[in-house]
Amino acid sequence: MKKIVILGSTGSIGTQTLEVVRANGDVEVTAIGAGSNISLLEREIREFKPKVVWVWV
Repeated sequence: MKKIVILGSTGSIGTQTLEVVRANGDVEVTAIGAGSNISLLEREIREFKPKVVWVWV
């Protein structure tokens, strides 16, 4: 299993990356971070269950 960290998970590149993760069962999201889109970040946390989450403002 491959493990990845996604910086900017709520942005356009981050959301596209998470789509690839959904399509590929061989990738685990170990950490994600986002800026201000907390509601989307919360949904991502619930779906991918990363070990580490951070928010910057």
